[in-house]
Amino acid sequence: MFDWLRTFWYGRILFLAQGDELARFVNLVSKDGVILYHTQRSERGMRAQIKLADFRRLRRPARRTHTRLHIVAKYGWPFVAARWWRRKGLLLGIVIIASVLTFLSQLVLSISVLGNKNLMVPEVLERAEKLGLKTWVPSKDLDLNGIAKALQEQLPDAAWIGIERHGTNIQIRISEKTRPSIPNEAGNLVASRAGIVKEIMVIDGTPMIHEGETVRAGQVLIASPQNNIQIDSKAPSSVSVARGFVRARVWYSAEAQIPLVEDKVEESGRVAIGRGIKFGSRVIMLTTQNSPFEQSRKEEMSQSLKLWRNWRFPVEGIRVDHIELRNVHIERSAAEARKLAEQAARVEVRKKITQGVPIVEETVRVLSNSSGLERVRVEVETYEDLAVYANP
Repeated sequence: MFDWLRTFWYGRILFLAQGDELARFVNLVSKDGVILYHTQRSERGMRAQIKLADFRRLRRPARRTHTRLHIVAKYGWPFVAARWWRRKGLLLGIVIIASVLTFLSQLVLSISVLGNKNLMVPEVLERAEKLGLKTWVPSKDLDLNGIAKALQEQLPDAAWIGIERHGTNIQIRISEKTRPSIPNEAGNLVASRAGIVKEIMVIDGTPMIHEGETVRAGQVLIASPQNNIQIDSKAPSSVSVARGFVRARVWYSAEAQIPLVEDKVEESGRVAIGRGIKFGSRVIMLTTQNSPFEQSRKEEMSQSLKLWRNWRFPVEGIRVDHIELRNVHIERSAAEARKLAEQAARVEVRKKITQGVPIVEETVRVLSNSSGLERVRVEVETYEDLAVYANP
């Protein structure tokens, strides 16, 4: 690692030496204390590398042996610096843009309000500004947790307020208080899915099923009470609501199949990252312009600074990820394919189950399969509440 850095820092020149006295040329160079690296002899002559500082010391041995020297390549920091020095304007522009972007990235350039339905955005922004949260102020000087707490105290309709920083954008996330609304729940309790009823508890209403009965999705479980009394003809009648719960055994299943032999393309894990700057429709890549891999997938991300409302900074930062892909030939045993199919089927069946519902029993069945495939079905049994509201 350090040898490579030292070589890059001092710079090297790859040259081609041609002549009839190459052996004498090498001896004279060695006597002068000049070191040649990676020497190779070919039909055209001799190729070798030499430090940039030692290249002029080849002139005298070359004249004495009538050897012609041709520079093939130059690499290292001195040549990179010289190339950038010839582009002082571009380099200065990059430095200025980087400085401006660095400065602006420390400021709050935009504030957005998310999650509000009844609360008005101007009201939220006005109260936040009085607490010190406004544009063009350093974001590191803001106590976002303290501002969120104070803002929640000033907005009684907000159940929770959180403030997050995403670059130069500040997001105020609001969760409003939910007012209970009986009419939205009015109606019968029906089955959310099919199952076998194991337990019924009726708080208000009439049970329409009994324990041990198999119900289908959408079937009425508890009917809403019908003994509503209207005291005043001008007043609206009371809302009829069924209340209770119905617990039942419910089954879910999912199948998956895995081939014994498979050819696929997958990511190797190697990524080459390229960075650049975009001016309007023109893109200047500073590093890794093209993918160094034979087969790859490209992901491009851009980030621009939002200075004020819909006005954005005309310069965008570009990041391009070149993700290497490789062709993989996989041969599995029947046991391995069956295990992978079981895992895939288990993942699929758990997606169908409501989060938090306990699984009572799980069964794995190996199905008949065609040549070269292993098929597995996973069946699970749960114990859950089926009753949900439906409008009458």
